[in-house]
Amino acid sequence: MKLAIFANGIISTKIGGAQKHMREVIQFLPEFYEVYFFPEPQMFGNSDIIDFQFIEFLRRKEVKISKYFLDNYDSKPVIEDIIKNYSNEMRGCNIIYDMDFQYFLDNIKFGGEISLRLSNLNNIKLAVCIQDIGDINSYFIRTFLNIIKFSRMSSRIIWFIAAAGFYNLINRKITVRRLISSKHLSLITMINTEYEKNVTINFKNIYLLSPSNAIDDKIINYKGNEKGNQIIFYARLIYQKGLFDVLYIHKKITESYNIKLKISGKFQRDFEKMEFYRIIKKLNLEDKVEYLGVLGDDDLYNELARSKLMLYPSHSDSFSISILQALFLHVPVVAYDIPGLSLYKDFKAVALVREFDINSMAIMAEKFLRTDNELFNDPNLTDFISEHTSWKYVADSHISAIDSIMGARYDSNMNKI
Repeated sequence: MKLAIFANGIISTKIGGAQKHMREVIQFLPEFYEVYFFPEPQMFGNSDIIDFQFIEFLRRKEVKISKYFLDNYDSKPVIEDIIKNYSNEMRGCNIIYDMDFQYFLDNIKFGGEISLRLSNLNNIKLAVCIQDIGDINSYFIRTFLNIIKFSRMSSRIIWFIAAAGFYNLINRKITVRRLISSKHLSLITMINTEYEKNVTINFKNIYLLSPSNAIDDKIINYKGNEKGNQIIFYARLIYQKGLFDVLYIHKKITESYNIKLKISGKFQRDFEKMEFYRIIKKLNLEDKVEYLGVLGDDDLYNELARSKLMLYPSHSDSFSISILQALFLHVPVVAYDIPGLSLYKDFKAVALVREFDINSMAIMAEKFLRTDNELFNDPNLTDFISEHTSWKYVADSHISAIDSIMGARYDSNMNKI
């Protein structure tokens, strides 16, 4: 069977959690299908951010990269030429699988998400994996109330937070509407069942990938590291991930517990970086917060393993590999109780508190800091972690879902919602 893959961002040098997921999964697919990969139009003319080493890795794994892209990646062809040549190259493909279906504003000039457009144009079945659409709520009242709550932490950039909030709201509604209106949509895969609390998708063939994420093998080398007097927070450093919340929470913690907060990640916007340091100064946290910069995996795992606690006040998530990594290294986690993190709610080493409740976050953090390793004497957590230690298992869940609509192999790991 021939499979046409779209996976936004996986050949970029700037990758996040979704790209990590897709990079790990795609390498297993050629064992079962003839795989053709079509980079998104945004990658044309952006050779400075193309990861050519990963492209070569995919080719060694027998993933066929679009010849048109390889011949023209350093130019900016018109979208009609991309559509025409991609259509020719995917002729004979049985299904298009978009591994992270989104509908960004800059896609307007391309006529929408290219996987959807090519499916409609070439009458090919479309399957999509939704990773980010369900990561935040898509309801007006909740969006408005959240903007007000953000303004209490960071009034200076509330103009941006308000604009981003309503853009995300409208964007997700457009995405879902266009997706389910496709005449060839055959399958939607999800990485978390709780998406329904954030977004409504009226489509019958929605499947939960189980397991839907995994951790790297090499993290085991850091298990058992001696703990230091530190808390850790790492993520993309944007307001949606709790960049400002974590500072207010740590201020509360340090009022009764002397410990340093270490932060790692990349600032995506300069004005958020400036606001971050302004809040640190306002809260007199200069000696209590250390920014580590962007760490490689080894340095990050080392810092994580040495931490007594992980704070994760994220407002936007669909799974969080970061929490999984922390739990594997016996680092308890305090996070907001948002739908994307609900899969962690039954473990003793995780405390989920009401979103924006900074006082409760601090209280639970202090409770964990004064608790020994009995938190990890939890058979349910042990079983959960063991199920999420191999990306091959994750790939198998994708393969099972794809096969279910093609009349091929069917795997018991597949769960229908």
